[in-house]
Amino acid sequence: MNKKKPSMLTSPPQTLLLLWFTFISTFAYAEDTKFAVFSMNPDLPKISNSKVRMIYKGKTDKLNNKKIELADWENNSRYKEEFYKILLGKTVSQVNGYWASLAFSGKASLPHIIDGDNVDELVSWLKENTHGIGYAPSPLVPEDANILITIEKGQ
Repeated sequence: MNKKKPSMLTSPPQTLLLLWFTFISTFAYAEDTKFAVFSMNPDLPKISNSKVRMIYKGKTDKLNNKKIELADWENNSRYKEEFYKILLGKTVSQVNGYWASLAFSGKASLPHIIDGDNVDELVSWLKENTHGIGYAPSPLVPEDANILITIEKGQ
């Protein structure tokens, strides 16, 4: 008799437990969304809500009279969608249209795009670009990062 060895997730309790944790982590992310705009450069100053809005609208590319470089996520990133909804009250397509017109007119350079939702890739890019800034959910930001401002719902 040839019996199949059951896989790790074939038992109903394990499957239900996995589904429960997936649901809870998704719900917790949506309910407690807080983003940190940060750099790996400790010399960059803290910024105000109005300054961070100006930066992410492409109206300024300077902090302390030094040119900064922006990092952003891919269009399908859940971070990007939520961040722009909280910060500017805009959808990703609205923000992309705005940035496209700025780039086309020569008023701003497009942000550097980070692949996927991989915060480690963002941190690596920020370490290589000392005047770079980016954003990520606060719990995912490394402890040695210089948090310039924290953005959250209702702010």
